[in-house]
Amino acid sequence: MSSSQQYWLPGYGLSRHIVLGHIHYFLGPSASVRPFSYQGREGYLITGPPLTREQIDDLAAMSREYEIQEALRMTNQNGNNNGIYAGSHVDSRQSSSEPYINELVPVDNSRPRRREPETRGAR
Repeated sequence: MSSSQQYWLPGYGLSRHIVLGHIHYFLGPSASVRPFSYQGREGYLITGPPLTREQIDDLAAMSREYEIQEALRMTNQNGNNNGIYAGSHVDSRQSSSEPYINELVPVDNSRPRRREPETRGAR
């Protein structure tokens, strides 16, 4: 594995529950992650080896599955989706002509870190 780095992962399509709960599975026990706003966009500040595109795609697929299951649970459905989503994998890879929305962004460690203030309702 690569050496430990600090970088920001855009949060688009990634469930906080999945990223925070599964980062050690992908990057090992010494990795850390926390929600972080970077240049006005929500995402995650990760310290550890860089995630691969495949790992990010797996996190996105797991996030979709989690959000579907939570939506079913919250609407008081029994959670039995007849196997439609359970265990299925949706290929979330984009064509090479489209920009990759969850590209990793290195964070400069020499500058003091501060979390940008969150603004509610301004989108």
